[in-house]
Amino acid sequence: MMIVRDNKPTLAPRRPYGRPALYALALGAALLVASCSPAIEQRGNLPDPAVLADIRPGVHTKEQVSQLLGTPSSVAPFDKNIWYYMGQKTEKIAFFKPEILDQQVVAIKFNDKGVVSEVRRFNQADGKEVDVVERETPTRGQELTFVRALLGSLGFLGRNPLNSEATYKREGRN
Repeated sequence: MMIVRDNKPTLAPRRPYGRPALYALALGAALLVASCSPAIEQRGNLPDPAVLADIRPGVHTKEQVSQLLGTPSSVAPFDKNIWYYMGQKTEKIAFFKPEILDQQVVAIKFNDKGVVSEVRRFNQADGKEVDVVERETPTRGQELTFVRALLGSLGFLGRNPLNSEATYKREGRN
């Protein structure tokens, strides 16, 4: 592009990329900053402390607790009169491991008549680390290769490759 200055034609300075590139760069920078901002997630059911304070032993029934707090996260497997409300709030930045901000478990125990007998709260400090056992339980049989499992699933092997001929004869199969 030609520009005339002082009656002398001169070439205008060229921008190497122009405005679209500038907009794209600004958008990319905004996305980069937004992707690194922490994401706070809540999982489970963290009951409101004010509502939880209203639940009193000897007064409220299962139905009333269910109306106030919603359905429990879990019911004790061996005692249907204990309800658990569990929740966790985490913060995650980009691809890093999430950090636990808040973790609570509320256990509500009912008597045989369905009336609250005890309300207990547990937080992250009450939790205990559990060691995972890395052992494997041995099983009968053998590991199948990919090809053998594929042919067996398509029906080309005819019988179970884990059973021997003696087992078929002993059970009366031919």
